[in-house]
Amino acid sequence: MNWKVKVFAIGGGIGLIVGLAAALLYARTVEQSQAGRASVKLPAVQTGDLLRILISVVTLVRTIAGLADDSEG
Repeated sequence: MNWKVKVFAIGGGIGLIVGLAAALLYARTVEQSQAGRASVKLPAVQTGDLLRILISVVTLVRTIAGLADDSEG
């Protein structure tokens, strides 16, 4: 098997698991915060929160990409 296929398969699997876990935790938090209501509604997400998440994801991806750098120091 080509090494790139292995990298994509492992990265895709990890991404899938992390994404599903994040969605599960988000859904559970919404349900808990709206406990006792007749219907649970998805709350509006603030733009600032989305921006912080985006910056965190970009930083994480850059860190992971930097793992392959051969230069030390």
